[in-house]
Amino acid sequence: MPGMPSVPRLPRAIGGVPVPGDLVSAATWRWAHRALPRYLLAHSVRAYCWGASIAAVEGWSFDRPILWTASLMHDYGLTRIARNTMCFEVEGAEIARAFLERQGMAPGAADRAAIAIILHMEPNVTLADGVEAVLLDRATGLDVRGDGYELVDAVRPGVMRAFPRGDFDRRFISAIRREVAVRSTCQSARLLNVTDLPGWMARSPWAGNAAGGG
Repeated sequence: MPGMPSVPRLPRAIGGVPVPGDLVSAATWRWAHRALPRYLLAHSVRAYCWGASIAAVEGWSFDRPILWTASLMHDYGLTRIARNTMCFEVEGAEIARAFLERQGMAPGAADRAAIAIILHMEPNVTLADGVEAVLLDRATGLDVRGDGYELVDAVRPGVMRAFPRGDFDRRFISAIRREVAVRSTCQSARLLNVTDLPGWMARSPWAGNAAGGG
């Protein structure tokens, strides 16, 4: 289509973290480049890299395409708050499930990706919820608040060179506040008002280090 930005080729690895090369994963990569603002695209790719790295540290087996697709789609609901009828993670999960099945992912796998997306905003996610759900939960906590920062020391410099933080903190907090303003019972409100997300992010290892390679 004229005027459509070009999408880079699906990488085989990012910062030494292998990327799945199946057709659904490639379609999700193309979708993410067209559907997500730059700050959420970079956050979503980093989340996959952190999740896969945490799995290696923990010795956990996981389905790489499920984690990849869930990671890339987990915050899409934040881009459409005014149109959502549910909390952004629930809305995004349903969109992801439908998209992944259309691309040929088995319904059970698409369901696991959707569950991971919903649960990444919930407290106390456990392996009983699915390993990919735990990995996405821990990976997003790491990228947003710095939880487990040291677990990704080996891959962090390369991942951050490829997908730096830039203005992620400011824009992410702004998006969370927009959801809370219209849906005060969503998990976003707990993060913002109970756990003091802005303060937590300001005190994280990422603070003052937008490149994040250190």
